[in-house]
Amino acid sequence: MERRDFLKGACRICLLGAAGAAIVDITGCSPAVGNSIFKPEVVDNMVTVPIALFNQKTFGVISPNKYPYEVAIEKKEDGNYIALLLQCTHYENQLTPTGNGFTCSLHGSKFSLDGNVLKGPAEAPLKQLKITKTNTNLIINLLRVKK
Repeated sequence: MERRDFLKGACRICLLGAAGAAIVDITGCSPAVGNSIFKPEVVDNMVTVPIALFNQKTFGVISPNKYPYEVAIEKKEDGNYIALLLQCTHYENQLTPTGNGFTCSLHGSKFSLDGNVLKGPAEAPLKQLKITKTNTNLIINLLRVKK
């Protein structure tokens, strides 16, 4: 084997290894909800989410049908839930879940899983939506912010 062929082959192997590592990194950035996102219908600015979705996990992202933003839902240790509107408070851009928080692709703002600002330019925390809990469902009001 000539030196040139050896180097070409070695470079291909390095590139394949780097691509594999990048894929692992990318999938590691996905939200802690698995691959599926629940897509509830919006009725009177409310969505209904089955509590059963949180039997095996404590965090999920929903994508309300025909609504411009996703909503992150977290089950707390005390059994209560919080719902955060994934809309950047700086420039109203859709946020991307990163596994340990949320990032705005427009200007780089970062938020914690609790919605607090980790990095600007955003200054205000994410809006926490009002949740009504029944025996089997969470009813999230997309217009009312929890106070």
